[in-house]
Amino acid sequence: MKLSTGSRRFHFNITHIILIFVVTLLFLAVSFYVNTLSKNKLFSRTTDIYRKSSIENLADLTATSLELLLEQVIINPNQYSEKKQSTIHGFDMILSQQALRENIKEICVIIYHNDAVFAIDNGNELYSYFVENELPPDYKQQLHQPAIKIFRSVEDKIQSEEDIYSFTDEDHLFHIIVPMMLEGEYSGALYMRIGINYRVLIKEISIGYSNVSIIFTALIMLGLLSMFYLSSFMVKERDSALRQLYEEKQVQLKKNIELQKEQLFARRIYHTHHKAEKIMGYIKRDLRNLDPDNLREGVTKISKFAGFIQRIIYDMKSYNPPINTIRNPAFHSDINSIIEFIVKNLYGRPEQFGNLEKITTSLDKAMPVVHINEYVIWEILEPLIYNSIDHNPDGKVTINIQTKYDHNQNTSTVTIDDNGVGIDQAMLAKNEDGVQSIFLEHTSNKSLSENSGYGCYIAYQICKHRCAWDLTAMNNENGGARFRLKIRHTEGMPHAE
Repeated sequence: MKLSTGSRRFHFNITHIILIFVVTLLFLAVSFYVNTLSKNKLFSRTTDIYRKSSIENLADLTATSLELLLEQVIINPNQYSEKKQSTIHGFDMILSQQALRENIKEICVIIYHNDAVFAIDNGNELYSYFVENELPPDYKQQLHQPAIKIFRSVEDKIQSEEDIYSFTDEDHLFHIIVPMMLEGEYSGALYMRIGINYRVLIKEISIGYSNVSIIFTALIMLGLLSMFYLSSFMVKERDSALRQLYEEKQVQLKKNIELQKEQLFARRIYHTHHKAEKIMGYIKRDLRNLDPDNLREGVTKISKFAGFIQRIIYDMKSYNPPINTIRNPAFHSDINSIIEFIVKNLYGRPEQFGNLEKITTSLDKAMPVVHINEYVIWEILEPLIYNSIDHNPDGKVTINIQTKYDHNQNTSTVTIDDNGVGIDQAMLAKNEDGVQSIFLEHTSNKSLSENSGYGCYIAYQICKHRCAWDLTAMNNENGGARFRLKIRHTEGMPHAE
């Protein structure tokens, strides 16, 4: 349990164990490969040094002793004939002294006589050949056939260079051939085959390399564990710092969101307050014009204006009002009637707007009612109509509002067309969310101020997110701008009377 807790504390898991295992295996494999190469190289260099410094010296010393004794016998044959046995014994001593050594496997004197090669391995045969000119017996030559073959392969080189020739075979045996010079002439060669037991040396070297490998493996594992510990500690500190940073960013983000909501709500209040001021002006005008003949019509009109003012005040109370105050089965709003009221009572006097020529309507009587608060619909349509007037200040503009119901698709369409300058193409481009620039907050073709470019934004937000309608801006082929509002009705939607 403690180990598990410590592992979680330092982020130590199976991945780290596998990594340590793999790195250790790789290091051992590389270490074994390097050790093998090092041992082979060391063995080769040691063998060469030993062959040059010891083996060849031993063979040269043996050959020199035989040469000196043979020259004495050859120069004074009569003197040494009386002491034949002692002379033979001297030769045997020189040859057998080397043969008695454990590492010397073979020693013989090789002579060349009448294109035949003979091997002599004892003093009697050596004395017989050099003093009495008797050839050694043939039966012994089979014992030294490998030496004879080696001598034949290098005889020319030895005779011409008069230098020691040595090499090491696959079994790590030394073969040495030393030319013998009697009275200044080449008279044969001394052959020696020496084997050295390297097992003890190789074993010690292997133990040394193994100890080094174990030490370095332990150091690597300790280093990896230390790295994991330090990295886990630093990751833990980093995570703690990041967590604190994220918490601070979260708090700051919440503050920014609340601030943006407050700023958005403040701009919305400014916009709706401006609309309320206009409606209050219409109410005052209608109150002044009341008389017994138009009393009923005037009261109805003022009630409509008062309802819109009430809706504006309600919107000022909450940034996100309850959905049932916007969409509710109890609402049966006739879009055609709302359009006629806005056109007649808000824009019924074109001379008040300067650049407005007239507003015409073409309304489909088959339009169904919608379960949307009529003043919410007012908040959608009125900014779109005013946008066509406000963005055409250089000439008289004519606006046409048309409604149409499609029975097959069960959809209604409201279009607001004008014959003005149209909408800049940059304003019709969509962002990554698919929203046209004209419907973005604080976006306008007019000189930017703090509250410009807000009417179309409010209309789109209410239309898209509260009423689930589609609102699109475009330019007409014959010039001018168009706002198209598409409404999808539910089954059984009643029609306006």
